[in-house]
Amino acid sequence: MKFLLLFFFLLNTLQAAPAFDKMREFKQADGTTFMAKGQGNQHLNWIETKNGDILRYNQKSKNYEYAQIVDNTLKASGEKYQSSRALKAKSLKTQTKLSKDSLYNLWSQKRAEARAKRAVK
Repeated sequence: MKFLLLFFFLLNTLQAAPAFDKMREFKQADGTTFMAKGQGNQHLNWIETKNGDILRYNQKSKNYEYAQIVDNTLKASGEKYQSSRALKAKSLKTQTKLSKDSLYNLWSQKRAEARAKRAVK
């Protein structure tokens, strides 16, 4: 009986965990790679490069793309992340970089919404 109670307690507390935040290699559809780390938790998560670029994975293109906030959701923008400076400068002309303040505000909002849902249950 004690084991069963302990199991359910641990199961309840282990439902959420922060993202693995160590630098690791990510691969684009064309085979190019870049170093980045996972950020966030179960409410909101993203990939962040060494330079602070905020990325999301696009299932359709199979690429990591610059992130944007659309309808209070973090989504891939359609603009593929380029790690080389020349290509990156060219692509950033059309892409407005997502600010960390906007991202953290959205993250706080998502956590507050999750707390409100738990309070209702």
